[in-house]
Amino acid sequence: MSSPLLNKPIVTNQLVILLVAGLLVVLTTHLGLMPLDPGDESRRALVALEMKLSGDYLTPTLNGERYFNKPPLYNWIILGSYALFGTYSSFALRFPMLVSLLLFGLTIYGFVCRYTSPTVAFLAALMTLTTGRVLLYDSLFGLIEITYSWVTYTAMLLVFHFEQRQKYTLMYLSSYALTAVGFMLKGLPSIAFEVLTLVGWLGYTRQWKRLLHPAHLAGVLLFAGLLGTYYAAYFSRNPIPLAEVAGVLFNESAKRTVAHFGIGPTVLHLFTFPVEVLYHFAPYLLLVALLFRPGTRALIRQHSFIAFNALTFGLTVLVYWTSPQTYGRYLIGLMPLLLTVLAYLYANHSTPTEPTRFWVERIWLAATGILAVGCWATLFVPATQQLPGVVWKTGCISVGLALLSVQMARQSANRLVWLMAVMLVIRLGFNWLVLPGRAAKRTLYKQQTEEAVQATLGKPLYAYRNTIVFDGGADLNTFHIEALRGDVLRRSSQKVPGAYYIADSANLVGEQYRVVRPITLFDRHSAYVIQFRDHDSTP
Repeated sequence: MSSPLLNKPIVTNQLVILLVAGLLVVLTTHLGLMPLDPGDESRRALVALEMKLSGDYLTPTLNGERYFNKPPLYNWIILGSYALFGTYSSFALRFPMLVSLLLFGLTIYGFVCRYTSPTVAFLAALMTLTTGRVLLYDSLFGLIEITYSWVTYTAMLLVFHFEQRQKYTLMYLSSYALTAVGFMLKGLPSIAFEVLTLVGWLGYTRQWKRLLHPAHLAGVLLFAGLLGTYYAAYFSRNPIPLAEVAGVLFNESAKRTVAHFGIGPTVLHLFTFPVEVLYHFAPYLLLVALLFRPGTRALIRQHSFIAFNALTFGLTVLVYWTSPQTYGRYLIGLMPLLLTVLAYLYANHSTPTEPTRFWVERIWLAATGILAVGCWATLFVPATQQLPGVVWKTGCISVGLALLSVQMARQSANRLVWLMAVMLVIRLGFNWLVLPGRAAKRTLYKQQTEEAVQATLGKPLYAYRNTIVFDGGADLNTFHIEALRGDVLRRSSQKVPGAYYIADSANLVGEQYRVVRPITLFDRHSAYVIQFRDHDSTP
């Protein structure tokens, strides 16, 4: 019979240092090497850049036109990073994300360790940072989500922390202050999370009267005051109706719900959502099987902190479970709640021989072995077979995964920790074998864009009519153009004498013009840098 000690993961200081060091290495090696992504990342970079170029730090714009979809806080954070590094580089753009990710992990560890144990805290924090969604996608880009997730999670946990100490003034003031920060990052979802957390937990603990505590009003007033300060300054500079801004913020949330998609897609989403979540946050969410064992509900209810995490996740995830257009990155801030529950059950209330855990760990072990062999496909895939050093790099990844498979098979009590190491090796392989191809493509587009507009330096340049539209590819081109020229690329239907224009064939029908250089709008269509004939130009 095995010793009870071996029924729990053995997390040594040396192993913690090794995993954390490995995480830092794989996260930082790409930051300055990868040009911007032609998606939301380009938009974040562009909006911040236009604030800098225009000198208007209150009014977010795209191509000089007001942009209401997101409040400006993350733009200010990006601007701070640009100023810190003195450049508009991809490293400067992504640096706030990296800092937020590390602080996110430390915050998870701090809260969970305080109310459970260092082992559970380590597992919950490292699982969050090394899920497939975070490690292989969101940690690659300078997006809002990681920072927003950190703020959202902290606001939720402060509700529990101060409620346990019956410090209701601090509970309301701190959580509503962070809700205001969350709103200034991403808008309305923060209000829903704050309401669901407070009502859910105080209702569960039968403290309804605490919702009427005077500090609750103080928290609401603090929230309103923080937002009001910004919007008062915004509307003093932009005399437009409040409804115009509020309408866009509301539509940004409503367009993802049943109100926009209808009943059919919403019902379908109710069934597909759990599968999507398992996919995005693999491999650790296979441990949800632990939730369906007899007696698990009683175990959760016995521990107030675990009960809070379970309840808060169950309530807040409904915001996205009922919204047909939900992206995996929206759930990052909620995942530590669920992963804390799973880490607690795994470390304290399961054994390696228990059937549920046994089969989950066997799936992990089999998948690692398959990847150790399957990674050699890089020698036959056109996108990777020509990469320098592809053989030795693939060999290193394969051997690393094979050795970890052996460790997982031998150390039955510690498979979850070794699985985290597997994820780091996978990310290392991703850095070595996947990112170089993407970097080459993006670098080529960047160079072509800058070469195409080189002749326009010091002269007016516009985007003609609808050639540059609001999408990720166009935002990428626009960012490189504005960073090179040092001014905002505005859209215009007017023909200014001597000015240059970026225009595509659809917008040039019937026009008389001279082609200066062709330019490719990223993954979309060909266009040209042109000048209109003088007799066609109007003042």
